[in-house]
Amino acid sequence: MKKKTATPGAVKKRLNGRSLALALTVVSAAGLWGSGQLHWLTASVSDDKTGETAKDIIGRVWDAAGTPLALAMLAAMILSFALAPMARRILGGISAALAAVAGFSAAMLLGGDPDLDRAQQLLTSGAATQNQSDPVQISDWATVTEASVHTFPVVLALLAAACGVVGGVLLAMKPGDARQGHSRYETPEARREGVVEDLREDPDSGRVLWDALDAGVDPTDGPDGAGEPD
Repeated sequence: MKKKTATPGAVKKRLNGRSLALALTVVSAAGLWGSGQLHWLTASVSDDKTGETAKDIIGRVWDAAGTPLALAMLAAMILSFALAPMARRILGGISAALAAVAGFSAAMLLGGDPDLDRAQQLLTSGAATQNQSDPVQISDWATVTEASVHTFPVVLALLAAACGVVGGVLLAMKPGDARQGHSRYETPEARREGVVEDLREDPDSGRVLWDALDAGVDPTDGPDGAGEPD
């Protein structure tokens, strides 16, 4: 029975879906990383010795998991292109879940008041330091009295996370078909058998000819004589 060949339009549609999922995930990862470099909060600090001061806290300090999660979902998305459709569905779901978790801190900041105790802990411990030569740190007796949220970078992080969720869901719903061609990880016998079958069905295909040469099959022998390596 002759194998069904996907039409160019169907192939393009599948590739567009998977490419869009990857593009959304790349945008998401870039947005999460970029927003993490911006100031998410400005904390007002009261110190008996130095008086009132203001300290900025950047996104990657406030949400230390944001950047690693962005890299993890990007890695999952890229890995999915080398796997079978079912594995792509699973990785798409994982990528979407990672993106949702990455946007949690941003959503909490927009939906409620900043955690002043957390801000004070970050500033007192020196975790908010961005430059060792110019540390962002307060004394143990200083108190964070209030904190204001910078809306733009927080909204940017939330939108970036949303892109990641959409990209992951898109891949999970439309993982595409199994890869065509023959993997180098197949046994030599299986590869040659597959190449011979492909030569019978589509002897003029450039991909088939390259697969044949790679498998050690001489495509000039014809579909009936091919199958034995040189």
